[in-house]
Amino acid sequence: MIRLRRFFIFIVGLLIRTGAQAQFDAQWSQYMQLPGLYNPGAIGLNSDLNVHLGFRQQWLGFENAPGTFSVNASMPLRTGKTLNGLGLVLTNESIGLFSTQLFQIQYAYKKKLLDGELSAGLQGGILQQNFNSGGIYIPNSEYHNPNDQAIPSGDIEGIIPDFSLGVWFSRPEFYAGLSASHLLGSKIKLSRKESTEEDKEVLFKVSQSYYLTGGYNINLSNPLYVLQPSILAKTDFVAWTADLSCLLRYNKEYWGGLSWRPGEAIVAMVGVMFDFGLAVGYAYDVPISQLIKFTSGSHELFIAYRKKIDTSLISKKQKSIRIL
Repeated sequence: MIRLRRFFIFIVGLLIRTGAQAQFDAQWSQYMQLPGLYNPGAIGLNSDLNVHLGFRQQWLGFENAPGTFSVNASMPLRTGKTLNGLGLVLTNESIGLFSTQLFQIQYAYKKKLLDGELSAGLQGGILQQNFNSGGIYIPNSEYHNPNDQAIPSGDIEGIIPDFSLGVWFSRPEFYAGLSASHLLGSKIKLSRKESTEEDKEVLFKVSQSYYLTGGYNINLSNPLYVLQPSILAKTDFVAWTADLSCLLRYNKEYWGGLSWRPGEAIVAMVGVMFDFGLAVGYAYDVPISQLIKFTSGSHELFIAYRKKIDTSLISKKQKSIRIL
């Protein structure tokens, strides 16, 4: 445990000393509550059916500011004596005149290791990019040409296959994960559905992104309270961003905490878990960059639901299929 804490402190120090700014994929302040959205190895962490919904409205006051909605559903999949994981990710994100849709299936293979569980996950599906050229306004003047051929004459879109990988290791007192998204590093070609030879095509680069995360539970003198520090670092090896967070959980039902995104925001988080398996969390980002002159901040809400599943029934169904 001491070594784990030293490693955590080392990573935090490294992140503080190497500041830069970037944002990759959707931004989630409550990343510790939504691990399956950025690491396919983090699904099926228990024997329950899990459904996570995430809503985020960024930079209030900006026209066409980023807005994100995501769904991550996962369930256990028994293979022999091992419970693996099967999941689904749906994401819709809009930024300005661009919108991105992600539809992907997840699978995680799990193995007991070092008094914990190691999970390797694969995620695959499609990524669709859209551009609403109808939202472009160009005044007709000496310096502007609304008929510029470089500007798309209609809405354009493109679809590419997309894959991600992730590994996740967890024990009751800590977890750690490493993942990579958009492995193909493809270029997506945006064009009109009914394009002509005169229509211009737009190439949009979908860069690979990498995520490193970790966290652990610190039991306090009062057994009802648990301190939960965590980190999430993201990079494409051109720029990076990081979240340094700490939650205080009470009686496994209520939590509150703060997060720091160097150079970008301070985040306040609260949440509650109900007896019937429903959890609700809220985060408010206060910008600490020059953006504070133009926006009051960002709102984020997550809703999670857990339902017990009789995994023995899953196993019986699998056996009957093999016999047939």
